[in-house]
Amino acid sequence: MLNYRHYFVFIRNNYGETMARRTTGVKKKKQKTWYSIVSPKQFGEKEIAKTLALDSKNIIGRKVSLPLSDITGDFKHFHTMITLKINEVKDLKAYTEYNGQNLISDKIARMVNRWKSRIDAVSDISTKDDHKLRIKVIVITRRRVNTTIKSEIRKAVFAETEKYCKGHDMETIVSDIFSNKLQKALFHGAKNIYPLQSVEIRKTEVLK
Repeated sequence: MLNYRHYFVFIRNNYGETMARRTTGVKKKKQKTWYSIVSPKQFGEKEIAKTLALDSKNIIGRKVSLPLSDITGDFKHFHTMITLKINEVKDLKAYTEYNGQNLISDKIARMVNRWKSRIDAVSDISTKDDHKLRIKVIVITRRRVNTTIKSEIRKAVFAETEKYCKGHDMETIVSDIFSNKLQKALFHGAKNIYPLQSVEIRKTEVLK
């Protein structure tokens, strides 16, 4: 005949051993950490966003895109999206470098209509400090033009872009794009071919 007290003790002990095994088998999860994303030095090294990661190594190379106006505080830059890439992490701060930019589609759509011509020019150029950039330019003429004039304008933009970028380092070029200095140089380089309405940098990409 089974002793009730012994049976009860047996069940308690077995339950306790089982729970102990389960407890020791659980691994503690590593906690994720928040890192502040900081803009490049040329943009004031401001905190622009935060990102979550298990390890700082995991965020090296991450990219963040935001309106340029969020960094500069200038509403005129609202139509430009800037892309930054994290290249260094120190003391929970993720430092970034410039990786490119682009105009939003609404801005481009307002520039073009059926009575004008749009000319696109794409240049892969090397800067003075050996960076490689892909610069995509959009030119709008005051009236519609034929293929020959479009080709001449495109060649002039290619030549002026290459000349300008070879004489400046990447930081200066980026700064000149945001201040509209490069666009003005391209405008003056092509305006004698046919009257132009505007020249805009549609997109830039850092290739190297």
